[in-house]
Amino acid sequence: MAEPYRIGDHVNYACSGVCRVADIRSDPPKAREAPKTFYILKPVADPGSTIFVPTTSQTLLAKMQPLPTREEVDRLILSTREETLAWIDDRKARAASFQALLKVCDLRELLRLVGCIYGQKQALAARGRKLAASDEAALRRAEGIIQNELSFVLQVPDDQVGAYIRQKLEINE
Repeated sequence: MAEPYRIGDHVNYACSGVCRVADIRSDPPKAREAPKTFYILKPVADPGSTIFVPTTSQTLLAKMQPLPTREEVDRLILSTREETLAWIDDRKARAASFQALLKVCDLRELLRLVGCIYGQKQALAARGRKLAASDEAALRRAEGIIQNELSFVLQVPDDQVGAYIRQKLEINE
Protein backbone atom coordinates (compact mmCIF):
# COMPACT_ATOMS: atom_id res chain seq x y z
CA MET A 1 0.00 0.00 0.00
CA ALA A 2 1.37 3.41 -0.96
CA GLU A 3 1.74 5.95 1.80
CA PRO A 4 -0.46 9.06 1.35
CA TYR A 5 2.38 11.38 2.36
CA ARG A 6 5.92 11.55 1.02
CA ILE A 7 9.17 12.80 2.49
CA GLY A 8 9.25 16.58 2.13
CA ASP A 9 5.46 17.01 2.26
CA HIS A 10 4.05 19.54 4.71
CA VAL A 11 1.05 18.59 6.83
CA ASN A 12 -0.86 19.94 9.78
CA TYR A 13 -0.49 17.64 12.78
CA ALA A 14 -3.12 18.34 15.45
CA CYS A 15 -2.08 21.20 17.71
CA SER A 16 1.59 20.83 16.79
CA GLY A 17 0.85 22.86 13.69
CA VAL A 18 2.60 22.68 10.36
CA CYS A 19 5.12 19.83 10.15
CA ARG A 20 7.44 18.58 7.45
CA VAL A 21 7.49 14.85 6.77
CA ALA A 22 11.22 14.40 7.41
CA ASP A 23 11.30 10.64 6.93
CA ILE A 24 9.21 7.50 6.62
CA ARG A 25 10.98 4.77 8.52
CA SER A 26 10.37 1.11 9.18
CA ASP A 27 11.77 -0.41 12.33
CA PRO A 28 13.17 -3.90 11.95
CA PRO A 29 10.62 -6.54 12.91
CA LYS A 30 10.79 -8.07 16.34
CA ALA A 31 10.15 -11.76 16.94
CA ARG A 32 6.80 -12.72 15.40
CA GLU A 33 5.87 -9.11 14.67
CA ALA A 34 5.60 -7.24 11.42
CA PRO A 35 7.87 -4.26 10.91
CA LYS A 36 6.42 -0.96 12.13
CA THR A 37 6.44 2.02 9.81
CA PHE A 38 6.42 5.59 11.11
CA TYR A 39 6.10 9.05 9.69
CA ILE A 40 8.81 11.20 11.22
CA LEU A 41 7.47 14.76 11.48
CA LYS A 42 9.41 17.93 12.24
CA PRO A 43 7.27 20.89 13.38
CA VAL A 44 8.14 23.96 11.30
CA ALA A 45 7.83 26.23 14.35
CA ASP A 46 10.03 23.92 16.48
CA PRO A 47 12.42 21.97 14.21
CA GLY A 48 14.22 20.57 17.27
CA SER A 49 11.12 18.51 18.07
CA THR A 50 10.26 15.22 16.44
CA ILE A 51 6.89 13.51 16.20
CA PHE A 52 6.62 9.80 15.39
CA VAL A 53 3.31 8.74 13.84
CA PRO A 54 2.86 4.99 13.36
CA THR A 55 1.15 4.24 10.07
CA THR A 56 -0.91 1.55 11.81
CA SER A 57 -2.59 3.99 14.23
CA GLN A 58 -5.72 5.37 12.60
CA THR A 59 -6.23 7.67 15.60
CA LEU A 60 -2.84 9.34 15.15
CA LEU A 61 -3.00 9.31 11.36
CA ALA A 62 -6.34 11.16 11.58
CA LYS A 63 -4.48 14.02 13.28
CA MET A 64 -2.29 14.38 10.17
CA GLN A 65 -4.08 16.58 7.63
CA PRO A 66 -2.94 17.99 4.30
CA LEU A 67 -2.53 21.74 4.29
CA PRO A 68 -5.26 23.73 2.56
CA THR A 69 -4.50 25.77 -0.54
CA ARG A 70 -4.79 29.57 -0.53
CA GLU A 71 -8.13 29.25 -2.34
CA GLU A 72 -9.40 26.77 0.25
CA VAL A 73 -8.30 29.12 3.04
CA ASP A 74 -10.15 32.03 1.42
CA ARG A 75 -13.34 29.96 1.05
CA LEU A 76 -13.03 28.78 4.63
CA ILE A 77 -12.58 32.31 5.98
CA LEU A 78 -15.59 33.57 4.03
CA SER A 79 -17.74 30.61 5.12
CA THR A 80 -17.22 31.49 8.79
CA ARG A 81 -19.12 34.74 8.25
CA GLU A 82 -22.37 32.74 8.09
CA GLU A 83 -21.31 30.06 10.57
CA THR A 84 -21.25 32.03 13.78
CA LEU A 85 -20.54 30.48 17.14
CA ALA A 86 -22.92 31.56 19.89
CA TRP A 87 -21.51 33.24 22.99
CA ILE A 88 -22.09 31.18 26.15
CA ASP A 89 -22.94 33.38 29.14
CA ASP A 90 -21.99 30.81 31.80
CA ARG A 91 -18.24 31.28 32.31
CA LYS A 92 -17.49 27.65 33.24
CA ALA A 93 -19.52 26.22 30.35
CA ARG A 94 -17.89 28.73 27.98
CA ALA A 95 -14.39 27.84 29.17
CA ALA A 96 -15.13 24.12 28.73
CA SER A 97 -16.51 24.72 25.23
CA PHE A 98 -13.51 26.86 24.25
CA GLN A 99 -11.05 24.27 25.59
CA ALA A 100 -12.78 21.48 23.64
CA LEU A 101 -12.47 23.51 20.42
CA LEU A 102 -8.84 24.35 21.13
CA LYS A 103 -8.04 20.69 21.76
CA VAL A 104 -9.38 19.57 18.37
CA CYS A 105 -7.43 22.28 16.48
CA ASP A 106 -9.83 22.31 13.52
CA LEU A 107 -9.15 25.43 11.46
CA ARG A 108 -12.84 26.10 10.69
CA GLU A 109 -13.83 25.81 14.35
CA LEU A 110 -10.89 27.95 15.46
CA LEU A 111 -11.86 30.69 13.02
CA ARG A 112 -15.43 30.55 14.34
CA LEU A 113 -14.11 30.69 17.91
CA VAL A 114 -11.98 33.76 17.18
CA GLY A 115 -14.95 35.44 15.49
CA CYS A 116 -17.15 34.73 18.50
CA ILE A 117 -14.64 36.02 21.04
CA TYR A 118 -13.73 39.01 18.89
CA GLY A 119 -17.41 39.95 18.54
CA GLN A 120 -17.89 39.75 22.32
CA LYS A 121 -14.72 41.77 22.85
CA GLN A 122 -16.08 44.57 20.62
CA ALA A 123 -19.47 44.48 22.36
CA LEU A 124 -17.82 44.73 25.78
CA ALA A 125 -15.47 47.52 24.63
CA ALA A 126 -18.50 49.55 23.50
CA ARG A 127 -19.72 49.37 27.12
CA GLY A 128 -16.28 50.19 28.55
CA ARG A 129 -15.64 46.61 29.68
CA LYS A 130 -13.06 43.94 28.88
CA LEU A 131 -13.02 40.22 28.23
CA ALA A 132 -12.32 37.85 31.11
CA ALA A 133 -8.68 36.71 31.27
CA SER A 134 -9.68 33.13 30.39
CA ASP A 135 -11.45 34.37 27.23
CA GLU A 136 -8.40 36.45 26.26
CA ALA A 137 -6.19 33.38 26.79
CA ALA A 138 -8.46 31.25 24.58
CA LEU A 139 -8.38 33.98 21.92
CA ARG A 140 -4.56 34.16 21.98
CA ARG A 141 -4.24 30.35 21.80
CA ALA A 142 -6.68 30.08 18.88
CA GLU A 143 -4.98 32.93 17.03
CA GLY A 144 -1.59 31.27 17.53
CA ILE A 145 -2.77 27.98 16.05
CA ILE A 146 -4.41 29.78 13.13
CA GLN A 147 -1.32 31.91 12.52
CA ASN A 148 0.96 28.86 12.45
CA GLU A 149 -1.00 27.20 9.67
CA LEU A 150 -2.12 30.21 7.65
CA SER A 151 1.20 32.05 7.68
CA PHE A 152 2.77 28.96 6.11
CA VAL A 153 0.00 28.44 3.54
CA LEU A 154 -0.34 32.13 2.65
CA GLN A 155 3.42 32.74 2.82
CA VAL A 156 3.00 35.82 5.02
CA PRO A 157 4.53 36.64 8.42
CA ASP A 158 2.54 35.52 11.49
CA ASP A 159 1.66 39.10 12.40
CA GLN A 160 -0.05 39.65 9.02
CA VAL A 161 -2.45 36.70 9.24
CA GLY A 162 -5.02 38.61 11.32
CA ALA A 163 -4.99 41.52 8.88
CA TYR A 164 -5.45 39.08 5.97
CA ILE A 165 -8.48 37.49 7.65
CA ARG A 166 -10.03 40.87 8.55
CA GLN A 167 -9.49 42.09 4.97
CA LYS A 168 -11.21 38.97 3.57
CA LEU A 169 -14.13 39.44 5.99
CA GLU A 170 -14.19 43.21 5.34
CA ILE A 171 -13.84 43.98 9.06
CA ASN A 172 -12.68 47.47 9.94
CA GLU A 173 -10.92 48.10 13.20
